Amino acid sequence: MGEININGFSGANNVRRIYYKGGIVEPRVILNADVDQTGHLIARKGKTSFVNLPGAHSLWAGASCMLCADATAMYRIHQGQAIIVGAVSGPSYPFAYVEAEDKVYISNPYWQGVFDISTNSISSWGIPQPPGPMLLSGDGNLPAGTYHVCMTNIAGTEISGNGPTTSIELTAEGGIQILNRPASALVWITDTDEGIFYLAGATGKVVDLPTAEPLPSFSCNPPPNLENLCYAFGRIWGSSGNVVYYSEPFKFALFNQTSNKFSFEGKVTLIAKVSTGLFIGMNEKTRFLAGTEPEQMAQSEAGSGSIKGTLAYCNNLPDLGSTSGSAEQGFVDVPVWLTAEGIVAGNSSGKLFNLTKNKIKMSLPSRGASLYRNLEGVFQFLTSFRAGNIGSGVGFRDDETYDVFKNGRIDLYNKSANLMGSSAGFADSATCTVTRGGMVV
Repeated sequence: MGEININGFSGANNVRRIYYKGGIVEPRVILNADVDQTGHLIARKGKTSFVNLPGAHSLWAGASCMLCADATAMYRIHQGQAIIVGAVSGPSYPFAYVEAEDKVYISNPYWQGVFDISTNSISSWGIPQPPGPMLLSGDGNLPAGTYHVCMTNIAGTEISGNGPTTSIELTAEGGIQILNRPASALVWITDTDEGIFYLAGATGKVVDLPTAEPLPSFSCNPPPNLENLCYAFGRIWGSSGNVVYYSEPFKFALFNQTSNKFSFEGKVTLIAKVSTGLFIGMNEKTRFLAGTEPEQMAQSEAGSGSIKGTLAYCNNLPDLGSTSGSAEQGFVDVPVWLTAEGIVAGNSSGKLFNLTKNKIKMSLPSRGASLYRNLEGVFQFLTSFRAGNIGSGVGFRDDETYDVFKNGRIDLYNKSANLMGSSAGFADSATCTVTRGGMVV
């Protein structure tokens, strides 16, 4: 047998059986090894168990902390230990996390909360509204006319949205008494026959015209239970079904669920940010919202359907060619995720660059999980998911590749016949010399 001179590898390719040209090889499977940017193979190291936490799920790491959950509690992973920071409730369902202004906002369809890094504790996300005010006319200096009154709760420096409004008519000059004001509630009132609420104060009686401070949280509520959280352009964004909601700017506990939203034709599976807008993924397609102000955002088609849970933001991506443009080289926080057509990177033009097109075919799952890491100077995007249905991926499912990774070994001697004889079994061996740069390896 002749020599096989391997000068480098360009990654795996399970679309075609093998590619060899000019000493560059694309094997069908590369198991337990990585290919660096110079084309060298690097053996992967084994796994090390740091924390034993049965039933744990939703592991997440941000700039300031690492969190995960089990059926009853949220944990902070710190110095090799799992520390309980608060209770969770509802069915065991993956959580979404987003870090903003030194806090981590956590949500799934059944529970939500806020982790305060400084106190190592979980609190509720948003402040409940107070009841509608019960009003009675009394003495005061308010001119005759119709007034509208509402209340907000306060917690520290945060304010809730307003509760229900109540109207009262003064037939003569007088005042307004609030009979059911909670101790911490603020009272807001309109001027005569107007619609803007102004601060009257923490008082049970209004006798003079209010101040000029308007109510900043009118018609706002705590957020609904959200998925696919994203912090972008001073707001927190999240989805519920086919609707994407967004908070008031830099007021992450206030969501106007009537007006601050975008509706899409399918269930949202991904919200990914770039400097110029947001990618909104669904099962069948992905759209791009161009712009940083919600009122000015314009929608356009971006690509095929996006797989839930597979988003990670990556740094140090190489030049991705004409689709991405040279400005993307070495760019930080590039969104990378799995779509129906392979693993893609989104760029600031609202386009998707396919990183695995014509090289990797795989079955499509309903959801997965991804991470970006720096492993001893090597930057890696890793994604993992359960096998999808046969025929669910581009090029259909590659059962041979699937079996290799499932079994953790490449079967060289036991390829048995299957599918009623359409694939024959064989056993073979060869001896060869493999060199790199003229040296036997």
